[in-house]
Amino acid sequence: MLQRLVLVRHGDTEFFGPEGTDESRRLTKRGAKALRKAYPTTLEPLKALADVAFWVSPAVRANQTAEIAADVLDIDPDEFDIHTSLYEQDDDEFLAELGAEGDGTVVAVGHVPFMHRMLWTLTGEDVPFSKGSVASVAFEGGDLRKATLEWFVEGPEC
Repeated sequence: MLQRLVLVRHGDTEFFGPEGTDESRRLTKRGAKALRKAYPTTLEPLKALADVAFWVSPAVRANQTAEIAADVLDIDPDEFDIHTSLYEQDDDEFLAELGAEGDGTVVAVGHVPFMHRMLWTLTGEDVPFSKGSVASVAFEGGDLRKATLEWFVEGPEC
């Protein structure tokens, strides 16, 4: 049974990607530095978990954010699962994928307004989801309809 979902919004990004596409936009140096400084404390509750899957949007900035988080948690980035539902912000597809997931914890790295909307959909909680923010949602008995916000950490200032 899925025990928790950790929603992570990517860090501060450049305005234009090197390829001229939204998907190619990267973290700013300041944004990456802020995440490297904040995430060891922010992600501390996840360090003791054994079964953690990383779902990542195909956008470069989400992958860079996920790599910083994975480094803190000693997880190999080769184990990332790319989920287009995170980039496309497809609630129905994401929830179907989540419902099909096995045991443990899913860390999903993506974008707003999707992260904010998903937290609201699952828990009814309305919290700001600034860049780099992290929210942990627990599922009672693995039931996605019985979700509660465990903790929330607002993203670091960049």
